[in-house]
Amino acid sequence: MNRALAALAAALSLLTGCPLPQPLADYPKGTVTPPRILMDSIAYPDPVVAVPAGCTVTAPSYDLTGTLVDSNTSETVVVRWFVDYDRQNSARCAPVVPETPIQGPGDSSSSPTQRAVHPPYHFAPYDHEAVVGTVGTPDAVGAIHVVEMVVSNNFDTGVDDVALCNPDTPATTFPFRTPATSGGVTFETQTYRWVFVNVEPSAAVPCP
Repeated sequence: MNRALAALAAALSLLTGCPLPQPLADYPKGTVTPPRILMDSIAYPDPVVAVPAGCTVTAPSYDLTGTLVDSNTSETVVVRWFVDYDRQNSARCAPVVPETPIQGPGDSSSSPTQRAVHPPYHFAPYDHEAVVGTVGTPDAVGAIHVVEMVVSNNFDTGVDDVALCNPDTPATTFPFRTPATSGGVTFETQTYRWVFVNVEPSAAVPCP
């Protein structure tokens, strides 16, 4: 083995066991899948989250977050949060907080394709009028909220307009949630939903 080959072999041996994520420079033609939401990372993973009703000293609140898995570590991923989304109602159509762009590889060298959703969305159920469940104050028993985390590597900004949130909007149009289609490439979104239900406080579901 000559010196050049020996040097190459030594360099390769140093990389053994340390695979590096390879950014994808170009999107392939067709459909581009969105970042995957890692189910094991979800805060409050139960299908229904019980919220103590009528708390007077401290209102209940929840920090919602998760982790995304994306093999393309060079792209920007956008996270949008919605509460009781209604595409026909301008008050419930737009994201409840400014969108969260997540750039670059993850913080962990062992899992660079994983990116934490940060900052978490601080959801306070009493701050939102319920559209489902018992009619009354936001802290009443029976009030229900659906909170959604929607992620994509390319939203269609052409429909990011509250003016489109009305009953006359076509049934196929979902403002602020529609993925982009560009240059023959169609993007997608992925969504995780939490359902919060106000219940009577108990030992299992106490007021804060």
